[in-house]
Amino acid sequence: MNFKSVGSENINQQVREYLQQADDTHIIGIDRGERHLLYLVVIDMQGNIKEQFTLNEIVNEYNGNTYRTNYHDLLDTREEERLTARQSWQTIENIKELKEGYLSQVVHKITQLMVKYHAVVVLEDLNKGFMRGRQKVEKQVYQKFEKMLIDKLNYLVDKKADAAQSGGLLNAYQLTSKFDSFQKLGKQSGFLFYIPAWNTSKIDPVTGFVNLLDTRYQNTEKAKAFFSRFDAIRYNANKDWFEFYLDYDKFCTKAEGTRTRWTLCTQGSRISTFRNAEKNSQWDNLEVDLTREMKSLFEHYHINICGNLKEEICLQTDKAFFTGLLHMLKLTLQMRNSITGTETDYLISPVADENGTFYDSRSCGDTLPKNADANGAYNIARKGLMFIGQIKETKDLANFKYDISNKAWLNFAQQKPYKNE
Repeated sequence: MNFKSVGSENINQQVREYLQQADDTHIIGIDRGERHLLYLVVIDMQGNIKEQFTLNEIVNEYNGNTYRTNYHDLLDTREEERLTARQSWQTIENIKELKEGYLSQVVHKITQLMVKYHAVVVLEDLNKGFMRGRQKVEKQVYQKFEKMLIDKLNYLVDKKADAAQSGGLLNAYQLTSKFDSFQKLGKQSGFLFYIPAWNTSKIDPVTGFVNLLDTRYQNTEKAKAFFSRFDAIRYNANKDWFEFYLDYDKFCTKAEGTRTRWTLCTQGSRISTFRNAEKNSQWDNLEVDLTREMKSLFEHYHINICGNLKEEICLQTDKAFFTGLLHMLKLTLQMRNSITGTETDYLISPVADENGTFYDSRSCGDTLPKNADANGAYNIARKGLMFIGQIKETKDLANFKYDISNKAWLNFAQQKPYKNE
């Protein structure tokens, strides 16, 4: 409908020129969640969260009435019916129609927010071969959603506006390029941006800490060498937790050019997920008090926790000691904690911020991501914020290239000064 509009073939450049000058831009990050079909977070140019909510449920207002449809539950019910019906064609078709109806509702919601906030939308790039296995919305359905969103944004009409006004039927918004193929999309289609999803969900949204350690046990000698690389390991009696002083440069090159020194603390508890032999090897969960369990391990091997712990650890020879200690360190580094079949699903950081506070999605309020899927959407939005920052700083928009490297992202996420002694 809009294929003859002036300059539509160069919309990406026009959008970059607009974003370079605009001071009221917002960013909408959308993530395929594990507990949520899709999760949406809106942030401003300072990275402050303006809205964050699940798209499991779609709320519509009509004639003064509010209508709520929980598509997450509906799709779960349809999947159960499909299994019961042994995958009857009719039931499968119903699921397909339900998903398409859901996606059209989601697209409508997103376009409303784009107009309201003068916002760009940021999505994860599925072309990069980066796949996560537990998403509620699979890749094929997600790409259908992308195409529906692009097509809608090609000619976006506000039905409530006067036909001649901006956004009206005769003066619609064009916010994306014409869709050719997913391979040709690149990193931008008008006001729609694509980012690599590397470390957007399992990252501390406050300090930018990510786990780059390999805590798998191989043998006792390699385990000793691993713990010997820590700058120090000590028990903090005042805080009643253990501290691992870490410099990533001594372990790997993945953090090169970014912040490398961190202090990992056994603060709080984690959810251990394992196959329970007493329940026919079914998956089970157990809440673990990190400090208490680590004290118990050291006590069993007669290690004085107030002494030189690093030295004591490296003197041990028992395989069971190192498998136990590595498991406790793995749990300490485990940010996402979920209990199967329950609403428990939270994110917690092993690293304190400049105020000595550990990010915990259960108690952070609305100013930070309030669950694990929200954190994914928030950091997808922040990668978009990084993109816009690069646009604003460049002096040559015509030849501009985005820096989407892991190093650029970590430096952006870790740019605040943090107290971590």
